[in-house]
Amino acid sequence: MRVETDIASSPIYADTVRRSAITAVAVLVMAVSLAAPAAADESPAPTEATTPPVASDTAPPAPDPTPDGQPTPDPVTPEAPAPPQPPSAEPAAPTAPAAPPTARIPLRLGAIGWRVAKVQERLAWLGYSIYPGNIDRRKYGESTSAAVRRFQAKFGLRPNGVVGQRTWDRLATVVGRVGRLPSGCLGERTICIDKSQRLVRLVEKGKVRITMDARFGFTGAETNEGTFRVHLKSRDHTSSLYRTWMPFALFFSGGQAVHYSPYFARDGYAGASHGCVNLRDYKGAQWLFDHASVGTRVYVYRT
Repeated sequence: MRVETDIASSPIYADTVRRSAITAVAVLVMAVSLAAPAAADESPAPTEATTPPVASDTAPPAPDPTPDGQPTPDPVTPEAPAPPQPPSAEPAAPTAPAAPPTARIPLRLGAIGWRVAKVQERLAWLGYSIYPGNIDRRKYGESTSAAVRRFQAKFGLRPNGVVGQRTWDRLATVVGRVGRLPSGCLGERTICIDKSQRLVRLVEKGKVRITMDARFGFTGAETNEGTFRVHLKSRDHTSSLYRTWMPFALFFSGGQAVHYSPYFARDGYAGASHGCVNLRDYKGAQWLFDHASVGTRVYVYRT
């Protein structure tokens, strides 16, 4: 113990320790000075994004202008045309032509609309011929005007071919419901005689085969109403009582028959029969005679 204490307290040992400390401090200072530049070198170098642009007085050369003063674009590879882009402001839609207004009563040539269609429908049910194109377009054409005149003459109205309120109302009253037939006309083949509409129809299986104008007996010699059967046919008949010609006669009730009348064809509804059902369509009367046999049902009624 003594020896170690003596060495520590000797001057030589103290000087040695002091020099070692000085040396260590010097080494530490040198290490710090060398470390500072290395740390600076580790900072990131500026990139192109962070490098400010360099101003230049010389502008890049402009592209050669085209004759209209626009720069010529660089050639590009052809591509499929792009779909057209909608304009910033949509153009106004073209105005459709206004539809002609629906005609009101009175109806005359050139009128269109549902009222015309209704008139045509009723007239067709009464057996009048309407040009199909007029029906499709609901147009009041020549065929409609002609049918109206015939209807007006038949029912005591002024035959001017114009559907005024009186003609409109009378047409609706006479027709009733279009296509409606009484049960007496349905089932078997039947000669349907409508005294209100002044028509004769041949109906088979519920379908009307022919429609013809008819006139009937005057007051005191009225045409009988009810259900009958054809009991006699005479193609070229002459009345033994009145000595009148009655071709294509179909007798259904005693001496009353459905037949063609030259007087009806000549005078229209200005005259009347002695009880028979007169037809003024010669070919129609012939057709009916050929399609009705003895025993065919005859139904005479009013709507």
